[in-house]
This record gives sequence, C-alpha cells and structure tokens, in this order.
Amino acid sequence: MARIPREKIDEIRQSVDIVDVISQYISLNKKGSGYMAICPFHDDHDPSLSVSQSKQIYKCFVCGNGGNVFTFLQEYLHISYLEAVKMVAEMGHVDMGGYVFEKKEAPIKQELKPLYEMHTEAEKIYSYYLNTKAGTLAKDYLHQRGFDEQLIKTFEIGYAPERGVLHSAFEKLGYSEIDMVKSGLIIESQGHYDRFKDRIMFPLHDENGRIIGFSGRIYKNGAEGAKYMNSPESDIFIKGQTLYNYHRCREMVKKEGFVYINEGFMDVIAMTRANHGNCIALMGTALTKGHLRMLGRLTHSIVVCLDGDAPGQAASAKTAQFLSENGFDVQIVTLPEGRDPDEIFTSEGQDGLDEALGRRQTYLEFLIKYESSRLDLANYNDRRTLLDRITKEIAKLNDKPGQDHFIKVLSDLSQFPENTIRELMAEHKSEEVPVVDFGDIVTKVKDTRRILDKYNQAERNLLFYMLNDKAVSDKYEQKVGFMYNDTYRVLASYVVDYYRNHAIMDEADLMDRIGHDQERLIHTLAAIATLQLPLPYDEKAIDDYIHIISQNALKMKKEQLKEQFHYVLDPKQKAEILKEMINLDK
Repeated sequence: MARIPREKIDEIRQSVDIVDVISQYISLNKKGSGYMAICPFHDDHDPSLSVSQSKQIYKCFVCGNGGNVFTFLQEYLHISYLEAVKMVAEMGHVDMGGYVFEKKEAPIKQELKPLYEMHTEAEKIYSYYLNTKAGTLAKDYLHQRGFDEQLIKTFEIGYAPERGVLHSAFEKLGYSEIDMVKSGLIIESQGHYDRFKDRIMFPLHDENGRIIGFSGRIYKNGAEGAKYMNSPESDIFIKGQTLYNYHRCREMVKKEGFVYINEGFMDVIAMTRANHGNCIALMGTALTKGHLRMLGRLTHSIVVCLDGDAPGQAASAKTAQFLSENGFDVQIVTLPEGRDPDEIFTSEGQDGLDEALGRRQTYLEFLIKYESSRLDLANYNDRRTLLDRITKEIAKLNDKPGQDHFIKVLSDLSQFPENTIRELMAEHKSEEVPVVDFGDIVTKVKDTRRILDKYNQAERNLLFYMLNDKAVSDKYEQKVGFMYNDTYRVLASYVVDYYRNHAIMDEADLMDRIGHDQERLIHTLAAIATLQLPLPYDEKAIDDYIHIISQNALKMKKEQLKEQFHYVLDPKQKAEILKEMINLDK
C-alpha cells in the first residue's frame, strides 16, 4: 500500500468539521463556544464529552477519552486508524486515488477459534442438506414462501436433517467434545447429539459477519416444538450484542440515512425483498446498551417498526423511549393491528408494505396516541396520569413551535389548561441536573478525583499556554527544557518541535504527528488543550510556572545526589557530591 504522506493526512482531516462528523453518531448541544454531549465511551448520564470546534478536538472529562476526528471514529466504530482516515476522506470528498486501504480482520482469541470454525462448518453442512433429497420438503416450503435461490444464498439459509450430522462431522475434523458443547450446536446428555434437527436454519452473525449461532424454524404442519429455536448464549453468541442483519445492512443504511428496527428475521427478509435492506431485527430481546453502541456506529436516525399487535406496540414504546433517552432521533411505524412486515409483504406485496412504512410518527406523537389508548380519559386520575407522563416529554423538546403544538394537543386530550401544562413543564425543567462547569475540574477519572500538586499543576498549565503561544514554548525551551511528569515532558518536546516549523499550534494536527497508537499522550493533550484557563496569559504567571518547575527539578536533583552520597564509599567522590549539593543550595 502506498504510504499516505503527511500533507494528504492534513488535507483529509481539514476537509471536515469535527462537529459535523461527531453529530452523525451522537447528539451535540451548544454550550458556550463549544459543544457538549453524553459520552459514548463510558456509562454517562450527564453531558461530559466536550467538542471544541475551534481546535477540532474532543475530550471527555470523566473517562479521559479524547482526540481529533480520526481518534473519535477509531474509538467509536472500533476501526483502524487507516479505516478512519478513509472514512473522513469519503466524508470530505478527498480524492484518494493511488492509495489502497486493506481491511483488517477483527482479531479472534485463540480459545474461541474452534467455536467460530464449527459454526462456519455447520452453515456449509446445512446449506448442503437443503439441496439434498432430505431437504426437499424444507426447500419446497421456502419456495412457497417466495424464497428464490438468490434470497436463500444471500441469507445463507440451510436445513438441519432429522438425523444428526454435525457431531460426526466435528469428530472427523478433530474438535474436542468440550468445544462442541461450548459451541451450543451439540447437546451433551448421555452422549452427544445435534441441537437442531429437521428445521430450516437461519445463521446469526456478529457485527463483523462471523457466524455465531443459528435460529431453526419448523416448517411442517403439526410439528412438535417451538416455532423457532435459537442457539443458547455462548462465549461468542451474546444476545445483548447481536442484531440480525447488522453486517449486511451497512451500505444501505449509509445510502438511506436511517435504519429500521424489526422484531424478527422473517420481517428483515421481507423488508429486504421489498428493497428496504436498511433493517435489523432484535430477535425477541429488548434493546441493550450493547445494541445502542452497535446502532450508533450505523446511524443516529432510527425508525422503529415492530409488530402491530398489543405486545408489539408496548415494545415499540419501550424501545423508542430507550433510544430517545440515549440521544437517537426516533420515528415509529404503527402497523395495522396484529400484522407484521412479513405478513403485509406476503399478502399485499411491495406497494402495500411501502404504504405501511410511510405511516411514521415522531416519538412524542406515538407516545401520546399510545398512552391515550391505554387510559380512560373520562376518568380524572387517568387524565392526570397522561398529563404528567407527556408533560415531561414536551419539556425535553428544544423546538418552541413543537412545544406549543404538543401543549395544545395535550390540553385538548387531558382537558387541563395550557397554562397548567406550562407550569408543570417549568417544574420539570427545574428538576433537571445542572450541567457541570468542566473548567473547574482538575482531574476526574470515573468517580475518583485527584488534586494536582503544585508542581504537576505548574507543568500542566504551562503546557496549556505553550499550546496557545509559541513565545511561551520558546521560553520553556530556553529556561527549563524539563518536566518531571513523564507524559508532560514528552508532550512538551512534541510542542517545541512542532513550533520549529509552525508559527501557530493546531492541536488536531499535533495529535496526528504524535501518532494514533500513543493513546495516553493523545488523551492527555486533549485534556490540556481544553482547559479553561484565562487568555491572554499573564507574563508573571508564566514566570511563576517556570520557577516552580525549576524548583522541582532542583529538588529532584538534590534527592538524587543525596541518594548517591549515601551509597558512594570513595571519600573523593563523596566530597565531589557534597560540593555539588552546596552549589545547588547557592
């Protein structure tokens, strides 16, 4: 691969605005001269991620994560530095002709390799048996449901025959009985048996496209057992970190700008047949924080499209609320009573499904309708319940015309005056936790605070002013040239070196020059660059910092000499050390 020169990296980074990029993944709110957000890199509840548009960097004041636009994409999407550079180049429409980006496979722990391998082998075996005499009835069923050969191939659908085939195949391939059972494909019970028999098999994949489990469906009328049987959770299959069709939908989501959330994989397949491939399925589990991180890597816009029956609508309300609370833009499709996308597509085709998908509501519109349908609005207590529930949501809106609209809607439904609703909204706003002034935070890692000693504080503050003025960096180089804190010392050397070729500091550029693999340096640089210290600086303050740092260097030197004096036996050497210590005191 041709090496990307520094000038090209600079061009790519400068082709976008970090605020525009980060806002594609998380919600940003203007705060002073910068932006604040719920940090996606730890379990955050109050906005602790700061984004500086002027410096083109971000920093979380709680977990310490920070960097430039490349760093954010690396950390958020779990991709390599080169993949982040490629993404930014595409966003900024920078021509990358002549450069080849090789996608690296996600590393696999050695002990998990047999589990992945067995699932890959199982998919091959199931695909083979679907096309044998044993799989004739299963394939006929698929054809009756409208599955052609291309669709079967796309979704890797297979058939688990009535007689077990996996255990003997795994034995021949040399896998241990322990690993077979760990995979979930083999059951241990007075022997070893295939878990899935006489079922149509749908592979389940992780976000990297590796098969980690299966869902088996019965297809014969009157067949015993559950309609669907899923693999049990294992070391590689975790429901809270698995979304059906996730690995396939990326390009379509990028094209459409949003993703549908469906209930089951048959809905996803029907949606794909109707040219709505930007969809994933929950597969019978509630959304988790793990799912949110996965969705955030796809898009910030979600359309919830679950079943139209009562449980489906309840799940839609819960799912939409969870997404909304975590900063996603949410809309809800309300399907006809008791129907799902698969049923609508089967009976009415693409036009019927398109029409149903077009009936979208905002989260608040859906919530008002949903909550109203569950309450008796002729009853005062129920009307008061609706008032309290919806007022809280209206208070969260930043859109004044939107607030006015929903206040009127709620007033008409609940029969409470608009003034009462506005008074309640004001109460809800006053209950909100105030935004923390992060300029007052020295250091906060998770829930532990550490007060900096005067030497560390002097080094940190001096570095901040070095980043903001070349003259301060020059004075540091001439008068001190040393910091006791190892990380600060290395950063200071990078800053001094940067100014040899630049008159003005660009922190985002400096981060690239430090290197994407120097995580600690990048995070520390982001923390120092976003300090809220007074500018322009006071010359006396700079001299004080230099004096304190020099004092510390002197103190360290004296301690080293004392230690040497204690261990040296030669009288002449002791005298030399003592003389040096006296000179230091002078």
